[in-house]
Amino acid sequence: MTLIHFNKYGARGKCPSFLLAQLCCALLLLLLMGNEAFAAYQADLMVRLANEGDSSYVGAGIFETTAVIQSKSQGSYSGYPAQFRVQVKNAGDQADSFVLTGPASGSGFTVSYRDQGGVERAAQFAAGGYRTEALAPGASAVLLVQVTLDRFTQGASYRVPITAVSVADPAGADQVKTETVACGLTAAVTVSAPPDGSGAPGSLVIYPYTVTNVGNAVNSFALSLESGSPWPWTLYADDGAGGGIAGDGVRQTGETNRCVSTGPLAPGASHRFFLAIAIPESGSDGARADARLAVTGEGASGNDQVTTTALAAVLTLSDGVRNLSKGGIFASTVDAVPGDLLQYRMAITNSGSAPATAVRVESPLPAGLKLKPDSLVVALATDGEAAPCPAAHCGRAWGTAGSIVALLGEGASETIGGSLPPGKTVYLFFKAQVE
Repeated sequence: MTLIHFNKYGARGKCPSFLLAQLCCALLLLLLMGNEAFAAYQADLMVRLANEGDSSYVGAGIFETTAVIQSKSQGSYSGYPAQFRVQVKNAGDQADSFVLTGPASGSGFTVSYRDQGGVERAAQFAAGGYRTEALAPGASAVLLVQVTLDRFTQGASYRVPITAVSVADPAGADQVKTETVACGLTAAVTVSAPPDGSGAPGSLVIYPYTVTNVGNAVNSFALSLESGSPWPWTLYADDGAGGGIAGDGVRQTGETNRCVSTGPLAPGASHRFFLAIAIPESGSDGARADARLAVTGEGASGNDQVTTTALAAVLTLSDGVRNLSKGGIFASTVDAVPGDLLQYRMAITNSGSAPATAVRVESPLPAGLKLKPDSLVVALATDGEAAPCPAAHCGRAWGTAGSIVALLGEGASETIGGSLPPGKTVYLFFKAQVE
């Protein structure tokens, strides 16, 4: 017969050391089953404004199923959406994917969700959720969230909650919230004021302009000239076409694209263009034309006026004569008899506002006179006995059959006249005997 002894440690007289061994075996078995039995799965959502740095994220290590602490607010203006960055981090100790959900639209607003590759995910967010790729513990993914308001009741608030749920454990969820506040539109614009310009008849005078949106919302401005201009005008884009530099304020020959609008300008953005005024070929010296530029946008407008002046040469010729045989001063007429020696003086003056170029004088010799060829003198003094002016500075003159020819001005050659600046007078003297 076999006797079984029972005591306070159980059948067969098992001792405490035997029970401890059993417990150790059970723990070892659990460890051999893998760490999965103790794995943690947790999404950690954070949010910041898009124009802030990463140090501005709120929500790290905070887990809420209804966001209270994890919230960011931003103002939005007409045409200028609010933008946020949302980061989902794997706060667990196992690789995991996360499903993110949020509204694609609501009453008075729409939402865009773009992943790190710039792909729009709004449809997935609103229909079952957008699933991230598998993230290692501590790894994260970032999305750009943009809230665009369709209506602007000043001070109205539009909240967009975004939730992330662990695929491995739905209990490992977190939520953040963006808040967009509608701000009233303040429209304003500035228009640069280039100085008045001038040019020769037939030339194009260029005025560089800059229009800047100094309001707090996106705006577009139409460009035109109020009541036109008495001289032809055109607006050209400062776009760098033809090899130029866009927006440099210097018109290149290739910049010929017309410009009638700035296009949408964000707050603080500028648009550069040119106003070109053509001075007619018939424009006389001192002729002027006003051009008033009009800049018109939503709720804001500006203008500027420039005056363009034609600068032309105005050549006048006056002459006088004196009788050297009888003595006297230069006058418009003189008494003379055959044999008298006369001296003529021609004064050529540029009374205009621009240099006269290619100056040429040709005058017939008065009837009954015989030219003394060696008497032709070009000078700067009114006195007929003054020293001649060097040909390189004043030009040259000669006599032909029955006429006087002079090519005058700085840089005159033997075939073409030179330049006579505004306000300058050159004198041509010659002597002739009465026959």
